[in-house]
Amino acid sequence: MTVKTPLLIFKIAVTIIGIFIATSLAYPLIYVVAQSLLAKEIILTDLVQLLEYGVTLETFSRVLRDPEFYDALKNTLTVAFITILLAIGVVIPAAYGFSRFSFKGRDTLLYIYLIVSQADGGLGIIAILTLYIFMLRLAAYSISLFHLLVLPFIYVSGMVLFQTWLMKSYFDQLPRELDEAAFIDGASWFDTIFKITLPASRAAFIIIALFAFMGAWGEFIVADIMQINTLGRYIYRTGVAGQAGLMNPATYAASLVFAVPIVVLFALSQKYIGEAYRRGIVKG
Repeated sequence: MTVKTPLLIFKIAVTIIGIFIATSLAYPLIYVVAQSLLAKEIILTDLVQLLEYGVTLETFSRVLRDPEFYDALKNTLTVAFITILLAIGVVIPAAYGFSRFSFKGRDTLLYIYLIVSQADGGLGIIAILTLYIFMLRLAAYSISLFHLLVLPFIYVSGMVLFQTWLMKSYFDQLPRELDEAAFIDGASWFDTIFKITLPASRAAFIIIALFAFMGAWGEFIVADIMQINTLGRYIYRTGVAGQAGLMNPATYAASLVFAVPIVVLFALSQKYIGEAYRRGIVKG
């Protein structure tokens, strides 16, 4: 009994701490859900107000009936899928080349990729401002890049460096004997990459596509600068930047709808994310 008692107390203490941490992490989500269900346009300060003012699903219905929401959804899906195609089309060949071939400046270029990919924060803001000024200069010469189809190219340019590193690390772990056996059997480079290497690296392929989709789906700063109505910009404009947007339950309802695809994709990709962790493509 004397040995088990401290162990039991330790388990209870750890459980309490775990519950406290989980509750703290879940609080923002609980708040957003509660605010979206509130029947009155106020800033929720206490969950008891749900009982006082009542709950309603009208806020979700209002969002789903809004034509601007569907326009933003269409634009976001278009941008996201084009971004995935571009990312795969650029990252896969680049990573395969870095992994399988040796050429002058290869290691230096890889380190430059890694350093630049980690230079977020201030440098990222400067890059966005520089890009905006450049696009304004082009617009002065009647060359307008403020277009929906330009967004995927901008997003991919920011993703390709780090994703190439990730994909290269995955290709490095695939035996070269796969490629050599394919060449001996008369396979072309195209067949080797797309029929042998890629099927053998399905987890990395899916993770790259997932990262590309998330980056395009959740971004709103560049879209706002370019005045392109994506879902991120729609929520920002109707919520934070709108009149009394923080008190509008529909803003929170739109945020939850906006988050659903990412949650679903993560849930469906758990097996591949786990394999990617084991292979080292996903870094903590």
